[in-house]
Amino acid sequence: MIKIKNPNKSGIFLGQFQDKTLEKEYFSDEVNGALVYIRPVLFALGLLYLLFIIPDYFLISDPKTFKIILLNRTAFFALVILLPVRIKYLKRPDYFAYWLTSAQLLVSISFLYICYQYENPNFLIQSFGVMVIITGIFMVPNRWKFKVFVSIFISTMFFFLSIIYLEKIETNEFAASLVYIFIVILLNSISSHRVNYFKRMKYLYSKNLHHQSITDPLSGIFNRQKLNQELPHFIQISKDDKTPFSLVLFDIDNFKEINDHYGHLAGDDIIIKLTEIVQKNIRKNDIFARWGGDEFIILLPNTKEKEAVELIIRIQEAIKKFDAEPKLISCSFGIVSLRPQDDMDSILHRADEKLYEAKADGKNTIVS
Repeated sequence: MIKIKNPNKSGIFLGQFQDKTLEKEYFSDEVNGALVYIRPVLFALGLLYLLFIIPDYFLISDPKTFKIILLNRTAFFALVILLPVRIKYLKRPDYFAYWLTSAQLLVSISFLYICYQYENPNFLIQSFGVMVIITGIFMVPNRWKFKVFVSIFISTMFFFLSIIYLEKIETNEFAASLVYIFIVILLNSISSHRVNYFKRMKYLYSKNLHHQSITDPLSGIFNRQKLNQELPHFIQISKDDKTPFSLVLFDIDNFKEINDHYGHLAGDDIIIKLTEIVQKNIRKNDIFARWGGDEFIILLPNTKEKEAVELIIRIQEAIKKFDAEPKLISCSFGIVSLRPQDDMDSILHRADEKLYEAKADGKNTIVS
């Protein structure tokens, strides 16, 4: 079970989980959710950027320069149209951050290139443009460190190119622009970092709540609710793919007497250790759940009844070596395989009948 960590010890550094598996899982979920609104946002930004060619037409007198800027703006518009399509088919969500960061770098370079194509570019006006772009960078879902990197990159390049290409920059204007852009980066960085932190904490809480809703609190295996979700799914897959499917229903023999004689803590300990034994002997794609009390169910996809019996025999042998009080612990098993006419209720009913037969045959028995 995932435990919610103390917020100060949550393993979040530079706006992301230090646990790479958890971060990958979170970011994949974030990307899938973001794709819904990224497309229209990018389209709107791309169209707006393209429409700035209208004032360019009146401000730039050199036809060659105008054509280059037109090509630049058109290429950017094509990029923002194709980017969401490319992102949609990425096999790894990690690549989303790299593609998006590359696009943001290209936008920054494009913006700076156009800035210095004007005959008399206004330094302060271009500074405001840089601030707007930085704000936009932090609005798009991406890794926090990449947002900061791109923001610092465009700011550094802006000041560097301004020194080279602009002949007259007032010292006070340059200093003011430097301070304001730094403040914009700082405020956006702090805000974005907090948003990243709380979104990840919320994700942890949601993940934990979901895990608790489908997990038996004592044994740590799936509960009845999860089994009710998975069993119809497995039945349908087996019927569609025409593959075998088996179900095992079992319980602990004389469990009430064990609780009455040794106490409920001893009974709980038996359940915990028994589930560990079963989990060690089943496959990763099998579903093991506590049905209620001392009853358990194992779902065995792509498994014939004979194979299911062989598996339960191994589990039964492992239970014999069970080191607990009382020493003599045994289980009774009912095993059934899916029939064409079966649904969830019918296959469970047949498994219950088999378990009843096993109890009637003297317990510690397998009936299939």
